Amino acid sequence: MKEHLTIFDENLRKIGEKERNQVHLDGDWHETFHCWFWKEDLIYLQRRSMEKQDFPGKYDITAAGHLATDETIANGVREIEEELGLSLTFEQLTFMGIFEDVIELDEFLDREFAHTYCYLYQGEPIHFDDQEVMDVVAVQRNELRSLTEGCMCTIEGCSLMTNHLVQITQADLVPHRQTYWQNIFESLTRMDALNR
Repeated sequence: MKEHLTIFDENLRKIGEKERNQVHLDGDWHETFHCWFWKEDLIYLQRRSMEKQDFPGKYDITAAGHLATDETIANGVREIEEELGLSLTFEQLTFMGIFEDVIELDEFLDREFAHTYCYLYQGEPIHFDDQEVMDVVAVQRNELRSLTEGCMCTIEGCSLMTNHLVQITQADLVPHRQTYWQNIFESLTRMDALNR
């Protein structure tokens, strides 16, 4: 069954619907749900399954996915359960903003209005769907920021699956634009201030 997405102009005005693969070929703006898990100085990266069509094995947003034409933003919370086996309610999440997330590669232009939320992770057990996720890794937020800014070449993360340390380089990350990363880090800095 093909997934259909609502498409938008650059001002977030709805202009129609289209099949998901075509959306990425044509570079249409569409809506996604992003949720970042964080705790104190840590942020949690999902390592995408090697089975994934896009960016297999790369480190990415803790849980994220496309919003189909018949879904509301609150329906996005299902991504957390599907990918991480953790059942959260929409009310447990904190809204960070709607961020433009653009990834441009040959034959692939992903232009998302990402409805972005965060969750203050309490250490609940996570169960991956291995078709979707290989691991979740905790990294120091300031180190990830330095890595995305090109100030560090490699950072270390701790795997929630094996408890082993893993090395992460910029090439290991899904190639989100710097403006997207800036929005994430600035929002989490604000959350920090509110939670102190």
